[in-house]
Amino acid sequence: MPRKFAITLLLAGASACVSSGYERASATADKTAAYRDNLVRLGEEIGLTTEALRALSDNPGDSPRSNQETFETFERELTNLEDGAARSRKTFGKMDGRADTFFGGWSEDSAEITDADLKKSSESRRAALKANYDRLEEGQRAADEALARYVHTLTDLRRYLENDLTAAGIASASASIQRAFPDGAALRKQLEEQVRATDGAREAIEPLQDLAPSQQVRTSGRVR
Repeated sequence: MPRKFAITLLLAGASACVSSGYERASATADKTAAYRDNLVRLGEEIGLTTEALRALSDNPGDSPRSNQETFETFERELTNLEDGAARSRKTFGKMDGRADTFFGGWSEDSAEITDADLKKSSESRRAALKANYDRLEEGQRAADEALARYVHTLTDLRRYLENDLTAAGIASASASIQRAFPDGAALRKQLEEQVRATDGAREAIEPLQDLAPSQQVRTSGRVR
């Protein structure tokens, strides 16, 4: 193989490696943004479900029939909450998969570096960015567990109330209902913290995303 042609292939391979690294960063950033949006929606759904339960508890009608519509709103919001939780887990899984691909590719590329200082710097930068996603994984696991407990509590209340929507029945469940309110507020705060962590993770890799060829094409298109 002619030397000039071999050098051209080597440079092309290096360029492709860099480009693919930036594209992996871009895909990870996009999935992180989607996960963040679903966390926000999930927090809103917790609020809607909690408020529907509060409306039933604070303003019970004199007859079960008068409480039925409010109860059906609570049931609907609880179903939306369960769907939202599943959607959030799914978007987290997609983000986590992209992050694994991104950091795995970075690790493979770093292994090819022969300069000791550059290799150390590359591994240090990778570890710093990956730590953000490790924290997101821990936060998702904790939030998922807390959400499962909260949904279980609300499901118990739904089962109870669907059999006794009298004012007396609602009043007798008051202690359990009241406990759900601070639990819901605590869960929303937990999700807000996860949103902030997600923002930090995405902001840290955005400079890499901006260098992805696909992003540059989009930017050029908007400028025109």
